[in-house]
Amino acid sequence: MWVNMPKASELRINMPSWKFLFQLKHISVKFHLQIESLVTEICNTNSVAELELKLGGFRLYVRRDLTEKNKDTHQPLPVPPASLAVTVKTTTDASDLNGSVSTSLAISKQEPSSGGIISFLDRAADEGLMILQSPRVGFFRRSRTIKGKRAPPSCKEKQIVKEGQVLCFIEQLGGELPIETDISGEVIRILREDGEPVGYGDALIAILPSFPGIKKLQ
Repeated sequence: MWVNMPKASELRINMPSWKFLFQLKHISVKFHLQIESLVTEICNTNSVAELELKLGGFRLYVRRDLTEKNKDTHQPLPVPPASLAVTVKTTTDASDLNGSVSTSLAISKQEPSSGGIISFLDRAADEGLMILQSPRVGFFRRSRTIKGKRAPPSCKEKQIVKEGQVLCFIEQLGGELPIETDISGEVIRILREDGEPVGYGDALIAILPSFPGIKKLQ
């Protein structure tokens, strides 16, 4: 997939088997949502193999191989593929009088995390753990940026935290949203690396409530 845009901040689309990270800048939130909706529809259909969209200086080009979709449906189901990560590379053409920026996105296979987040989450409920989730798409940050420098991490594993305490941040469009815990307890595991892209509802931190039995019954 290749996307050419004049400029851009960051928009990430996270779906069960697709992850797209667009670099956008000085473009309205409404336009972000329209692009996200368009790409979502393309990924949810089996009839679109190639699409090109041009709006002024904005160009979106999508192409994918539908060969796998057309195989015999009676064949054994394949092993679910690993999640897809998007590598973004931006280059500027010095000879372009309009000063446009060409951004290319390459989809590559992302190796499963060594910690086994999925298997950990499967056990979390049985162990009475509560999972702090991301309220939006962006980049996971363990600390905030103050005057261009990273502050110490807001929390660490095995640390006791209180309800309402800020445990991490989600960086999006140049801002950092503080993420608070709604329970008191012990931080059991930090599930994301600093700077890792996350989507809406992604698990961030596992916490053992001070009274896990009460919380589990709710």
